[in-house]
Amino acid sequence: MRHLQSFRYVKAIVETGSIRGAAETLAISPSALNRHIQALELDLDIQLFERLTRGVRLSPEGEIFYAYALSQLSGFARVRNQINNIRGLSIGSVKLGLSQDIHCGSLYRLISEFQRDNNNVDVEIEHIHQSVLFEKLRDGSLDLALFVNPVLRRGMNVLHALDLEVSAFVPNGIGLGRSEALKVYELQNMRIALPPAGTEVTTRILAASERFRVDAQRNYCGPDVLEHLEHAHLPLVGCLVIAEQRDQPLQLAGYKRISMDQRDVGTCSLCLVASEDRGLSGPAYKFQELLSVLFQ
Repeated sequence: MRHLQSFRYVKAIVETGSIRGAAETLAISPSALNRHIQALELDLDIQLFERLTRGVRLSPEGEIFYAYALSQLSGFARVRNQINNIRGLSIGSVKLGLSQDIHCGSLYRLISEFQRDNNNVDVEIEHIHQSVLFEKLRDGSLDLALFVNPVLRRGMNVLHALDLEVSAFVPNGIGLGRSEALKVYELQNMRIALPPAGTEVTTRILAASERFRVDAQRNYCGPDVLEHLEHAHLPLVGCLVIAEQRDQPLQLAGYKRISMDQRDVGTCSLCLVASEDRGLSGPAYKFQELLSVLFQ
């Protein structure tokens, strides 16, 4: 336990990229932080950081130590949560990752409900890419992740899953989506708004457009597709996955919501995943129980 403060210091330096920046977030002087790191390096007989013209970066030995530090910090937080649970307290934090092709308006209401009954638990939300999902769950940077078609690996536990159609939001009055589902060919020469490149929804829409030789104009590719549609001056069709409670379907003023044809783009699997090896803290377990309403 004696190195916990050192672990926090190293984490802050890595996240800010400099000793001065870390000192500001830690509310200590840069000189004091630098002395602490030098003493730690002397104690461990390794060089943690390479000093650059601007800031610092981890040395190869530092990379190994940093991974160890993160695991120790996460382990300590988990132990503390377990002790608090035994005492009947609900104290700690829940860290949730979201894939960027999900819109989950219900999430904020669920967080409010959760914190009403667990007002000493912090909730942190982070949008993440598929490439970092497994590592963040494994090292404890995330407790849970709400993800579209996660690449499952040994050590990942699927807590809940639900097949969902890709939703399209079509501007009223442009004559699209007259049938039960929107066909990809109907996007010909249309401006479309998509989640960030590399997400499952965007990959599927672009692949289907190429397969059917549809020339759709990617007018927007980024987070918060619905927010972009709300402020768009041009007619745009937005595509994404909606995580919601069945009795509270999301609608957007000025748009008709319709499903993309499954024969063109298939369905997506919305999953709530966690690390199988680490287990869930008490607060994280309670939070995932609340999120289960999105899968009913």
